[in-house]
Amino acid sequence: MTSFPTVDQERLEALLGGPDLAWLRARVRSRLEAGRGVTGTATLRHPRPDQREAVERLLGRRPAAGTTLTVPLAEVDRLLRGAGVCAGLATAVVALDGPVHDRRARRAQEEAAWNDAFAEAHRACHDHPWASVWLDELVATGLARRLAQDPAEGAQLLRAATDVLASLPAVGLGREQLAATVLSDSHALDDDRAVTTLVLKALQHRNDLGTASGPLPSGEERRLLWATAGVLLGGLARPALALGLRAAGRGLSDRLLVACADEGEPVRLTLRQLLRHPPDLSGLARRRVFVCENPAVVAAAADQLGVGSAPLVCVEGQPASAVQTLLRHLAAAGADLCYHGDFDWAGVQIAGLVFDRFQAGPWRFDSSSYASSPAGPPLRGNPMATPWDPDLADRMVHRGVAVHEEQILDRLLDDLAHLSAPV
Repeated sequence: MTSFPTVDQERLEALLGGPDLAWLRARVRSRLEAGRGVTGTATLRHPRPDQREAVERLLGRRPAAGTTLTVPLAEVDRLLRGAGVCAGLATAVVALDGPVHDRRARRAQEEAAWNDAFAEAHRACHDHPWASVWLDELVATGLARRLAQDPAEGAQLLRAATDVLASLPAVGLGREQLAATVLSDSHALDDDRAVTTLVLKALQHRNDLGTASGPLPSGEERRLLWATAGVLLGGLARPALALGLRAAGRGLSDRLLVACADEGEPVRLTLRQLLRHPPDLSGLARRRVFVCENPAVVAAAADQLGVGSAPLVCVEGQPASAVQTLLRHLAAAGADLCYHGDFDWAGVQIAGLVFDRFQAGPWRFDSSSYASSPAGPPLRGNPMATPWDPDLADRMVHRGVAVHEEQILDRLLDDLAHLSAPV
């Protein structure tokens, strides 16, 4: 057998190294990278004249015409060996264009590295049943792979995310401070960071807020998601509004609630206060706590009822993080939450959120209450379902008018004056 201790580079360049045979070398390289041998044929459609001439010169063929150019790879391999140029076509491709990387082997190595990264994340979160669902989603959707350039970066991202999750819940800690403490970078949990995406996905699963497999929330819902883990993001924005809530503890939020309840005055609590000084609302267990949409109801109750008003919380339109945190505290304490809002489609949407998230029930927010209320402005927007009372949506569509809380203040105030006993 002929031995080829070296490659005759000069002759190889002359035989196979020109640009007119680059397509052939590329086809061979692709086969080798896929783990296939240099057998069969390589075909080029619509070759240029110089490409056809180069193949005819390489193989010693007579000139031919046609729309395709076919090269038997085994014949080229034998030619190179027989001419003593190199050990064959595979060797020639490496000598001319550089090393060939086995794509299958590389994919297998990458897959093993990703499996190791996720196995490490599973071990880090083994105490949390929701974590395996979160990690399974990352595998199924390929999210972690899209966020990382390679398995090493992916492992680093997963490690950072599990480190953050291990530090939760926080107690009113700012997001920047959390990032600096856990990840040594105060901006590591900014909205545009990859690790933030992974952590928020995990929090969706942990809290079962919305559809965890869906898109990440933005704006207020993102702030709320952080708040469920005790992390502050915009902790002074849109504080919660309440009247007549009496707390049983001695912390800052408790003292604020009691002081204002004693005076019959509304109180505002920021998300910062609610997370850093969570009130003890255990005294409201099995007590009816009313929830309204508009601050005009709170103002009227304070003006007309004062200390005689039943406990009242106002969501002020789409509920912000602070009021949702307060409602979550009340629901956890066992309070009986009862909601009323505007009879329009925005009010219906808000009601659905309050009912679903905080196990609240309707307060004069049903079809009979709507039918007996004075007509307001024309009803606008797209109809929405009212699963707590399917007839309500049908009546609203048929009647075609909205009813705002300010139109029925007398009825709501009468309830607040007389329905404040334990249920």
